Amino acid sequence: MTFEDFPHEASSQLPGVSFLAMRQVIFRQAERSSLRIIEDVDQRLTVETAHGLIGLRSCEGSDATAYVAAADEHWLFMMKNAVIRQMQHLMPDTASDMRWSSGPQAGSLPPNFAFLEVRDVAPLGAVFLRLTLKCEGLDTHGDHSIHFRFVLPPEGETPEWPTVAPNGSTKWPDGPGAPHKPVYTTRYIDQGAGTLVTDVFIHDGGRITTWAQTLMNGGRNRRVVGLVGPAGGGLLHAQRVLMAADETGFPAAARLLENMEPGVTGMVLLEAENGADCAYPIEVPEGITLCWLSRSKGESLGQSTEALLPEYEGATLWFAGERAQAASLREKARAAGWDKSQMRISGFWTQ
Repeated sequence: MTFEDFPHEASSQLPGVSFLAMRQVIFRQAERSSLRIIEDVDQRLTVETAHGLIGLRSCEGSDATAYVAAADEHWLFMMKNAVIRQMQHLMPDTASDMRWSSGPQAGSLPPNFAFLEVRDVAPLGAVFLRLTLKCEGLDTHGDHSIHFRFVLPPEGETPEWPTVAPNGSTKWPDGPGAPHKPVYTTRYIDQGAGTLVTDVFIHDGGRITTWAQTLMNGGRNRRVVGLVGPAGGGLLHAQRVLMAADETGFPAAARLLENMEPGVTGMVLLEAENGADCAYPIEVPEGITLCWLSRSKGESLGQSTEALLPEYEGATLWFAGERAQAASLREKARAAGWDKSQMRISGFWTQ
């Protein structure tokens, strides 16, 4: 990638922030995240990420200026959000005071927000529902980022939607109409029809579950909700994989597996309460072995994955499940010498 690939740019001064000190912070973050440094000359530092460029420029005196670039205004807004999230951890006051050289007006809906209309809800296997959603502006949703965030207002309250904050970040409402905003996987996109398909795991207490079941049973309220995205990682590009997921990760695993590169080999572990009886439809490439695990029989996704680490050394490791299991697997894999660039480990829920 080059600067020409990211023609949309914005910058924000960081008053009182040392260019040299912030340069070291960005270097450490780039190393932790295996990001490529494409420029480090003449008081300019630029790092390539999966969705655009993040950088640092010098300004008057020793102060620094934050820099972002992306392929379009949609991704530019998301790059700004990424920078501000990092600054909020490091220097909250500076993050709040940031003002970008270009971008949407404060108080408007974020560029990556869209309204969804539910067109269909249908059972899928024994423990899932499949939702077909009508949405405008799906052209940014593709293989590079396969997740999105539902924006579901609470029942019985006036909906409150996210807005753009003065510092260019997404401002989420916190009043009685504040939405539930979980992350889900896009299974299919039909750009021509303007529809997005996602699969919802049916579980007790799940607000998205209750909402979807109500619609399937004839409910009309809250048929229009919101979406923020796309978000998260994209497809896996690997020749050998070790993958593992419980029901919360089945849709993502299915999306990845049906788009694997030719000749891929490896293993995928799928854990459900009663194993394969969940009947979730999933296609596995010829070179990958599928193993179903059953919680009702005491089988553990985390432990089973950890046991396979020595056998799959050098492969790409992908895990989606309970957070404590994800943390344990990450620690065991690092101790065994797995490189960070080989691992995509996510904790989707907490026991």
